[in-house]
Amino acid sequence: MIFFYLFAWISGLIYLAFVVIVLVGLKRLPRTVINEKDDDLPTATIVIAARDEETRIGRLLDSLEAQDYPRDKFNVIIIDDRSRDNTGDLVRKRTNNGVSFEVLRIQDEESPEGRSPKKYALSRGIELATGEVIVTTDADCWMGKRWLRTLLSPFVDPNVHGATGVSRFIRPEEDTKPWWSDYESLEHLFYSVMAAGTIGAGHVANAHGSNLAARKAVYDRIGGYGSNDKVASGDDVFLLQDVAKHGGRVVFIERPEGYVYSQPVNTIREWVNQRSRWSSKGFYYPPYLMFLLVGTFAFYATIAASLPLTFTRKLKAGWSIYLIMIKLLAETILMDRGTKLFGEVMPLGKFLMTEFLHAPSILYAAIRGQFFSFTWKGQTYSGLDGLKRTPEAGKRSR
Repeated sequence: MIFFYLFAWISGLIYLAFVVIVLVGLKRLPRTVINEKDDDLPTATIVIAARDEETRIGRLLDSLEAQDYPRDKFNVIIIDDRSRDNTGDLVRKRTNNGVSFEVLRIQDEESPEGRSPKKYALSRGIELATGEVIVTTDADCWMGKRWLRTLLSPFVDPNVHGATGVSRFIRPEEDTKPWWSDYESLEHLFYSVMAAGTIGAGHVANAHGSNLAARKAVYDRIGGYGSNDKVASGDDVFLLQDVAKHGGRVVFIERPEGYVYSQPVNTIREWVNQRSRWSSKGFYYPPYLMFLLVGTFAFYATIAASLPLTFTRKLKAGWSIYLIMIKLLAETILMDRGTKLFGEVMPLGKFLMTEFLHAPSILYAAIRGQFFSFTWKGQTYSGLDGLKRTPEAGKRSR
């Protein structure tokens, strides 16, 4: 048991150091100022990878058409990534709205083996981008009319090379909500809090590809996704990490006008595969972030291990309670500070309930994403063997 106590103390200290970094970052995070002068705003190309999205992409196109950004300062490139439905045709029909939509079709045999399909699709679209700033979002998303102006206002400063903002999971009121609905929504919002805090502290530990922007010249200079194009996930965080590594300033957009919304997955199986894909990038973080993330993972593992040890009376119950309370208190403070920064009110009761699901789900997704296979978009990925193709295409995006 000496090893357990030592492990708990060390991992707990690393975890608390991470919490302090995020809290300091939230306090230091500059507030976004929306630039109302059209002449000051940069030109932009919005690049979206879409696969079998005919039932959802219409809402995104409506949102893009409604943007209050100058029409002559942005265009949209949709990469129809091997879709088996009418995704591309639906986009091509949008011709009389003042927004320039372009569709690039990727064939089945075209996507290279061993590379992330989404990163390949995005890179093909970015090759055609003409805007000063590249903006990415997802085909199943929607946003308010001030989104693009809010996201790109910081780029008036030439020192700003990258930006990301809040991403929210929202289910339509008319839809039946599964029992985990509140959990997934708050969990996803917590990721935005962590992204805001780490960026405010001068690091990039998280980002949302559904709400991301980077200067095209910087993207070209760093070689695009070249440093991580074989990793299934990370088209967002690794890009901004590379931007920051090359001396560019990365900002976080905390304002509600800059929110992006998307509908979450519908089944537990899809949820597990989605989180496993997100977790698959864990071993590719820079060493200092790996240290903090592994320490946090170890602390969560300590909490999980303390429960059976307490049940078998090898560990005093006070230790389990102590470890759980550290997590509850630390993450409640983080969530409270973050939601206030975003202009939201944290539902304390629901958040505390989700906290009990958080650690085990993170542990499971992280282990599966790194060491076992998971399926996404009709392809099987493995943390051990890399990308494998399967004949059946999935139906979800992201």
